[in-house]
Amino acid sequence: MRVVIADDHPLYLEAVGIQVTRTFPDAEVRTATTMDGVMDLLAKFTPDMVMLDYSMPGMCGGKGVRRVIAAVGEDVPVLMMSGVASRNDVVDCIAAGAKGYIPKTLQGPLFSAAISLVAGGATYIPTEFVSSEPQAQISARLSEELTPRDLTMLRFLVGGDSNKEIARHFAMPEVTVKYHLSRLYRKMGVNNRAQAVAAAVKAGVSSTSEAGPRDSHSGSLS
Repeated sequence: MRVVIADDHPLYLEAVGIQVTRTFPDAEVRTATTMDGVMDLLAKFTPDMVMLDYSMPGMCGGKGVRRVIAAVGEDVPVLMMSGVASRNDVVDCIAAGAKGYIPKTLQGPLFSAAISLVAGGATYIPTEFVSSEPQAQISARLSEELTPRDLTMLRFLVGGDSNKEIARHFAMPEVTVKYHLSRLYRKMGVNNRAQAVAAAVKAGVSSTSEAGPRDSHSGSLS
């Protein structure tokens, strides 16, 4: 497991590194404190996961996420960390391709569970950014245009499920899932999976799964 961690606060950077190695004992960790430092590091180090501070110098929100994804490829999960990001900030980063957002107040065990989910291909978004009752809070346009199957597929997307996993859930060929997703994107007015997930988060659509760290967060990284 090769991990890049970037944060301009040395103490938090060290704490995250410790937590990552606790979660993945064989982890090879590299660190940076600026966006330029991240890009220099990625030129010579190929990670399995990248963890970025939203507010570090040069980050620029979703623009920074896209720079990193362009360097490492879409298969490498990018995870955002921040103590001050708003819901719109999180949505912006998810739309750019980030696989999740971790508040800096997240406690150690929940932090470990969150990064394990993202490393495994899922998406992690805290409950304060996603409604627990999506049907009641979803936008009028989505509720009018999306079928129950569309909404279920959208929740699987929010949960990070692959097309193959969605096909298994619905007992249908993967090619059929791709067809349904392309129709779903058109209905939502988006171009791809990342934009669909971002729109879903903004509308209050949560994952279908109740597994993982979806409780309220308090305390600090320890």
